[in-house]
Amino acid sequence: MRRAFTLIELLLAAVLLGVLTSLTMMTFNSVTHGWQVSTDYLDKMQRTDFALNQVISGLRSLYYPHGGEQSYDYGFYLTDNGDGEDPDRSDVIEWSKRGSAIVGSKSAAVDTVHRVQLMVLEEGNHDYMEPIEVTGLYARHCPDVTLRPKDNRDDIDFSFGNDEMYQPVLIADGIVGFNCRVLPTDEKVEAEHDESLFEDTWETSNAVPYKVELTFYLADPDGRAYRSNTAPIMRIVRMPLYEQSKDGAAPPSEKAARESGGARRSSSDGAGRTSGGGRPGGGGGVPGGGGVRPGGGMRPGGGGAPPPGGGR
Repeated sequence: MRRAFTLIELLLAAVLLGVLTSLTMMTFNSVTHGWQVSTDYLDKMQRTDFALNQVISGLRSLYYPHGGEQSYDYGFYLTDNGDGEDPDRSDVIEWSKRGSAIVGSKSAAVDTVHRVQLMVLEEGNHDYMEPIEVTGLYARHCPDVTLRPKDNRDDIDFSFGNDEMYQPVLIADGIVGFNCRVLPTDEKVEAEHDESLFEDTWETSNAVPYKVELTFYLADPDGRAYRSNTAPIMRIVRMPLYEQSKDGAAPPSEKAARESGGARRSSSDGAGRTSGGGRPGGGGGVPGGGGVRPGGGMRPGGGGAPPPGGGR
């Protein structure tokens, strides 16, 4: 005689099957979610790294004239708004450059000197002509002061202070914070990566700092900002034309050529005296000189007169 399963045994088997199925689905969903989060994070890392390389290329394309004096029109500006871990506490930087970095190879500004402003903007920001649709890293660029229209210059503000003139362009989404620190001079450099010497503020707006430290903060797939102890992306850039911006002198290559030429003439003189040049081209430093500051006011790029003083 065959023995059949009882009702209790069938119910117990159904309960066990349900528990095992639920555990399997939970494990599968957890693994799938973890894989999706990792993929999204890596994607954001790649896009942020691309954006950071664009910013680095833009900084290395920095332009500063060698006309013999310093100028507020070409200085590096830093607006310190906090630690940079969210849009409201993110810094704003501004500088003059050449080339396609940040603005794109199809931009009309590629072959000319132009001013660039970099910042993090939050979704829903209405400070500009069109509202910001996605939180991320944005850039604006305007023509160099020498290329701006001369007609109606008194009636129209062609600087970044005119928010309706230059709409921000998205560089990379998923970036919720940006912090910038500067190493003002090379006088106290003790090590190649000595972070203790970097400062949060840069008050010399008619020159260029020795080094710039850039830190980007990412947003996780759930919209939260990664904490600072999760290794935000950071780079340190040695700024070109640092020496030139201190005194407005000729580029180092021209200076070396003139000095070497003077040394050759001196040696051929035969009397132990310098018979020629050796004088660096471009003249001495004139702190605080050179034109009207393109920025000013309470925000970067605003109107107003240049601050007093010169290069530190």
